[in-house]
Amino acid sequence: MKLSKETQGKMKEIQTLENKYGIIIFRTSLTHLFDMGYSNFDEDSIEEGYKLILAEEEEDKANGTKSFITPDFKREILRCAVELRQFSIWTLFAYIKKYVVVDL
Repeated sequence: MKLSKETQGKMKEIQTLENKYGIIIFRTSLTHLFDMGYSNFDEDSIEEGYKLILAEEEEDKANGTKSFITPDFKREILRCAVELRQFSIWTLFAYIKKYVVVDL
């Protein structure tokens, strides 16, 4: 499959994000973005996500418990998903097809 120069440029931008956040956060962010619904992932849902993370963090502190996934890790997943949202869904699918190995 031959990609246009514009799409190739976008692929490099996505790869830069993958390198920036690391494979685990990047893949989890893709899952989060698709799980939330690409078109439903807007400023309101992002803000709601940050509020939920903060509330869970406060609850853990109050109960003296620690989550397996730290609040900072959750925030990084959300930040990465926000950055991935700037790309069209088809560009993301093309990137996944070309660069993301999926083991079932």
